[in-house]
Amino acid sequence: MRALVAAVIATMSTACGGPSRLVILPSIPDKFGFAGAFAGVHAGQLLAAGGANFPDGVMPWNGGTKVWHDGVFALDPAVRGSAWRSAGRLPAPNGYGVSLTVQQGVLLIGGGNATRHFSDVRLMTYADGKLAFRDLPALPTPLAQLAGAVVGGHAHVVGGIETPNATSASARHFRLRLDAMTQGWEEMPPLPEAGRILATAAGIGDAFYVVGGCSLAPDSTGKPARMYLRDAWRFSGGVWTQLPDMPRASAAAASPAPVAGRSVYVVSGDDGSQVGISSPANHRGFTSEILRYDADENTWHRAGELAVPAPVTLPTAPWKGGSVFVSGEVRPGVRTPQVFLFLPAP
Repeated sequence: MRALVAAVIATMSTACGGPSRLVILPSIPDKFGFAGAFAGVHAGQLLAAGGANFPDGVMPWNGGTKVWHDGVFALDPAVRGSAWRSAGRLPAPNGYGVSLTVQQGVLLIGGGNATRHFSDVRLMTYADGKLAFRDLPALPTPLAQLAGAVVGGHAHVVGGIETPNATSASARHFRLRLDAMTQGWEEMPPLPEAGRILATAAGIGDAFYVVGGCSLAPDSTGKPARMYLRDAWRFSGGVWTQLPDMPRASAAAASPAPVAGRSVYVVSGDDGSQVGISSPANHRGFTSEILRYDADENTWHRAGELAVPAPVTLPTAPWKGGSVFVSGEVRPGVRTPQVFLFLPAP
């Protein structure tokens, strides 16, 4: 990894005694970056794909148009001085789905564009410089802004919305057997609380964790209004169990969440504290706080702060015992091309 390191930054000490670390990696080759991109690892290559931004730099409240992308980039961390390079294109522009690294490649699950959401599921591979996609059984319904994680031999997803203008979010829960993916998705017990978008998910052993996000309801004009959530859940043995609430609300934190041992890390996230500000242009940025859930203690701890602009609506990819955070947004509408490796405290 030394060839890629621009800086190594220690966060504040965690409750378990040691510091988490950030390793700064080369930025995505787009001056704005992307929110809602896909990311993963295959054949030793870091991959980033899709997502959305405002390519003219004009924010939506000033008349800017959000554009969904189909570009795929690859980074070879084994090559000294490596930089991201163009690797090809997705079958269609897509963003705000779930991407999960599995043995066979990178699962791209759901997502959408400005006009519709997708049920499509594909396996993306990149070997010997060749990008390829394999169609897999679709989700039972179109979904974007859902959350997911690999748990044992399955991929789990939960939540999301079926259409771009939906005023309620799904609580449905599906899983895919990774050694028999052609068998399709199995519907599992739904999340027993509010359906949600932009939750954060993780897997530890045979347990699927889902925390935070936003529930939706129509406002007085019929448009979707968000309610920021602090609740946390574990699915294991076919049963959902409610966990202690997070110390604060968190929506759109990087997902799948970093895991170290028996701890789940919620890094940044939109805590809803700036809802109602006079203009999105006055947004101060998202919280830099890191939260750690200890599964053995069943407790939450404050676990430091990010030393870089805190991103939300972004994917992670597993790498070298940590999670690579790829792009995202640092204020409403404002993307970042930054990429870093988050190494949780042991």
